[in-house]
Amino acid sequence: MERYIVHPEADQDSTPYWQSLLQHQAKLQKCGKCGRFRFPPAPSCYYCGTLGGSWEPISGKGVIYTWSVIHHPVDKRLSGEVPFTVAMVDLEEGPRIVGRLVNADKAKLKAGMPVKARYEDMDKVLTLLNFEPA
Repeated sequence: MERYIVHPEADQDSTPYWQSLLQHQAKLQKCGKCGRFRFPPAPSCYYCGTLGGSWEPISGKGVIYTWSVIHHPVDKRLSGEVPFTVAMVDLEEGPRIVGRLVNADKAKLKAGMPVKARYEDMDKVLTLLNFEPA
């Protein structure tokens, strides 16, 4: 069965993020004034309102904030992929991000569990940031 892939619509704010994933080195926006990382990408800082910022590499390390095991696909084209786990991860750099949690024993999951980035190449133009136990 062929895997169902949905490609995001990259815009001027998110294109650098998606390009960094293709290189297996996630980058997030960092404010030039307050120094905080932000996600999702935006034209100005969520914390101090300063326009712009730079794209800086992140460690890919974090801890699980919460998770959900998906047993019923919201789209029938995903029926061959269930069950799978989706986790909200608090990154070392500050932002919270969502991704699939792979190679993890569902019975051992807990909030605060350390995880690390796992890059999944979906095709030649899309790489996803997922996570696995650290």
